[in-house]
Amino acid sequence: MIYVFLVIGSILTGFINTLAGSGSLIMLPLLMSAGLPANIANGTNRVATVVQSIIGVGTFMRNKKMDVRDSRLPIGICVIGAFIGAGIATQADPKFLKQFIRYLMIVMFFVILIKPKRWFKENDITSDKHKQPLTLTLLFFAGIYAGFIQAGIGIILLAILVLRADFSLPYANFIKLVVVLVYAIPVLLIFVSQNQVDWKLGGITAVGQGIGAYLGARFASRGKNVQVWIYRLLLLVVFSAIIYLFRDEWLKLF
Repeated sequence: MIYVFLVIGSILTGFINTLAGSGSLIMLPLLMSAGLPANIANGTNRVATVVQSIIGVGTFMRNKKMDVRDSRLPIGICVIGAFIGAGIATQADPKFLKQFIRYLMIVMFFVILIKPKRWFKENDITSDKHKQPLTLTLLFFAGIYAGFIQAGIGIILLAILVLRADFSLPYANFIKLVVVLVYAIPVLLIFVSQNQVDWKLGGITAVGQGIGAYLGARFASRGKNVQVWIYRLLLLVVFSAIIYLFRDEWLKLF
């Protein structure tokens, strides 16, 4: 039965990750429910991340012309940070990871909620802020976090790319997937070298997330009112993540 949940959950995760982020908050608990320790689940989740990113980027490029040439510098800075974060993750305390991400999600919820019009930009790139030192610094630390735990990185990258770099939501989603794709393969190899990947479960979830990524990228490229729907999904995903991460505290109230 757990395999059925893994397939369904991975399709949903691929769709959410492509349009918003934090889909790993679905996958990691499912992988741990399948019997994997937290560190092995974290490594195994990277297999599906690679497949999902390849399919998502490819679908975006087929359905809507996207150009990464003007964004190579921020992509590179973020990827360097991801390599550093991956090295930290193989030695990290799972309890610390959980505490860190739960409070980060609260911050991100209010960042998204305040002044929603900032998220609705017409042009893919509206300024050169994506090349400024502050933006690059934020992306470097976002990269460290991405290599560190992965869960929630989509939300963080979108916030930086839209609110600081002045990218449109669809273009920010595309660049987010490119960033993840570039660092995902080397980061996966780091986890493989530490024997922290279950290939059977990784293969199952990779197929599901690939399907979800295709559907998500296709919608983002061709759907109507895409920015509004992505914004709503962002709020829903982050709010749901907060409820889930603080579930033990909620239960104590009843």
